[in-house]
Amino acid sequence: MSTSSEAPQLSLLVEPSQKLHQRISDFTQLLAKNLHYFLPGTRVNQLKEITDWMNSSNLENTVFWMTGHAGTGKSVISAKVLHLQYDNSLIGWHFCQHSNPLENTSIAILESMSGIMASRLPAYETAVANVDIKKLEAAKANDDAMEFYMLLFEAPLNAMEPPTDADGKTCLKLLIIDAADEIHDKQLDKFLKVVTCFSDLPPWIRLFLTSRRYDKILKSLSAKVSFIF
Repeated sequence: MSTSSEAPQLSLLVEPSQKLHQRISDFTQLLAKNLHYFLPGTRVNQLKEITDWMNSSNLENTVFWMTGHAGTGKSVISAKVLHLQYDNSLIGWHFCQHSNPLENTSIAILESMSGIMASRLPAYETAVANVDIKKLEAAKANDDAMEFYMLLFEAPLNAMEPPTDADGKTCLKLLIIDAADEIHDKQLDKFLKVVTCFSDLPPWIRLFLTSRRYDKILKSLSAKVSFIF
């Protein structure tokens, strides 16, 4: 595979909230590795499709699922989208890896993304600070991904006012979850139940998700996603 001559450097290290003490995954090295395989001037159509979706005023188009066979560059595109949006709309990310099962559970993904969101979106940090810690710890101990999601995502995000720019226009915010197919089977079932709920979050939240086109994932997501690419 050809590679770029120089990959942009970007640190994804995030300090956790002092109250919630969330475990936040650091994908700095993986990002650099994936960006190294991006060649300038390539994947123009895919990136345009994603950018158009992200900037769309259609409030129902909140989930974009990019599929493809192994080795077709899904993670490279995720890395490039992250790099392009890091200083703009991006508020959270997670790169699933089958070789790292501890960071591949639904709880781990949600916990890490919530911690990243709190560091990048002050209003969310304020909202999530009101979470019931005992309920959160119980959900984590019981591996109750749906309750964990309700506490860290649905409740605080729906309680927030939409972020706006200087002119009062709502700012769309982006989440990235890459390689969902690398989540192990039992955890994948839990993850899919959770991720289908992302389309019910406030419409200013956009989720970009990649995976192989497995039947299990297709059955779960086909009725919930706005775009399948």
